[in-house]
Amino acid sequence: MIAAAGTLNQRVQFLRRGAGGFAALGNVQWARLEFERAVTVNVVGVTLQGRGGKLTVRACDLTHGLKVGDRCELDGDVFTITIRKAAEVDLDDVHLEIESAPTSALYADEIDRRGEVIQLRRRKANSNPVAYDQQINVRAIVTGYAPSELVGGIIQGDSRVILLAADVEAGGFPLPIQTGGLDSLLIGGRQRTFKAIDDNTHRVAGTLLAYDCTVKG
Repeated sequence: MIAAAGTLNQRVQFLRRGAGGFAALGNVQWARLEFERAVTVNVVGVTLQGRGGKLTVRACDLTHGLKVGDRCELDGDVFTITIRKAAEVDLDDVHLEIESAPTSALYADEIDRRGEVIQLRRRKANSNPVAYDQQINVRAIVTGYAPSELVGGIIQGDSRVILLAADVEAGGFPLPIQTGGLDSLLIGGRQRTFKAIDDNTHRVAGTLLAYDCTVKG
């Protein structure tokens, strides 16, 4: 690793996506983050609050080869490179624009800010009275649908639920989540059943970050 130089005094690890997801690209470099600002990251109707700014790093073979879409880890947070700028005054530096990457931590922060804790349940087959094999608490954002969204089988009274995938995994809930009444959600004391479960839209670089669900009841 090169030594820190002047104002380039923050450690940064660059990442590049491969077949198994994002992995470290070369050694840790020294950088400077400036002009930091709040940014919004939109992922199919889910708005995440993040931060961005200009990252300056010392020029070398590794940093000259960085591309838009590569990532970097800085102070424990992960960012996406959105712009690779042309050399400015100091030809020894590489200038990048970065913003928060959609990660499990960013989803968790947003759901903590806007969401609630609900219960995910699996009904015990043929139980009467109804009993449950599995019940876990999960963080989620629960919203209604706008009139323009009432298409494809979605009707008034249905809700959209963004379930944090990390909570589902941590709770050991048996996958996949099922429609058809086997699995359900308890939201504000009201039981809701799944009409549709999308486990692809919020999958980034092979990592499932959230389930995008439609529920009824």
